[in-house]
Amino acid sequence: MCFLELRTTRLKSAKMMNRGCLLIFSIITTQLMPFKEALECMMGEYKVNGQCCPTCHPGYRVHETCSLMTGTTCVPCDPGTYTAHRSGLKDCLQCKVCDPAFGLVTRRECSPISNTVCGCSPGYFCTNMKDDDCEMCVAHRVCTPGQYVKSRGTERNNTICEECQAGTFSPNGTLDQCLPWTNCTTQGSFEEKPGTNTTDALCSPKSNLQLTLIGILFIIIIAVIAFIAFIILVVTLVRKTTEKQEGGRTHQNESSSKAEASHP
Repeated sequence: MCFLELRTTRLKSAKMMNRGCLLIFSIITTQLMPFKEALECMMGEYKVNGQCCPTCHPGYRVHETCSLMTGTTCVPCDPGTYTAHRSGLKDCLQCKVCDPAFGLVTRRECSPISNTVCGCSPGYFCTNMKDDDCEMCVAHRVCTPGQYVKSRGTERNNTICEECQAGTFSPNGTLDQCLPWTNCTTQGSFEEKPGTNTTDALCSPKSNLQLTLIGILFIIIIAVIAFIAFIILVVTLVRKTTEKQEGGRTHQNESSSKAEASHP
């Protein structure tokens, strides 16, 4: 009987001690919470629910936050997501997609610890580069006929075009330098049509020109000779007519004088 009473007394004492410990723990926790919130978390920790918990490593996310008895539970990022630094994120970041419709190509695939790195397709250059990752690509400038390519476009720079100088031409705008006009004289030809900034000079064989010039010159000479001969003929005829008229008048005058002399 005494043994049962002693056991009952011990059980009651133990329960009272447990209750006391829980009460003390609760009081201490309640008092420390504002103090904990006032503190800044150390490096490698993040603040959640009024306490500082360890962060997850790159490539992981928070599955369960820490408690007074346990640390943060971390799990790997799902495919297509990543975390590049230690963090307290519950969801990993979505990987970037390099859209070919905007001239982008994938330079480095996304991994659990790094985002996708994009570059520009051939014929495009980047207008918004962050580190080695391109955010936006634009098509290279296209040089027009009459221009030459002073500097070809790269992934970071646009194409630079320049106008052809006088005496040169570019038929399509794709040349690294404009071409000089053909010198027809040095080739033994004549320039039928002068060059422009988009076309070369047009040359024709010199023999054709010579024949043409000789023919024209011959016609001119014949025409001049014929004209001179006509003038000479006209002058001669006029002169002969005049001389005949003057001779007739002189003979008539002489006959009149003789007739007057024979009849005094």
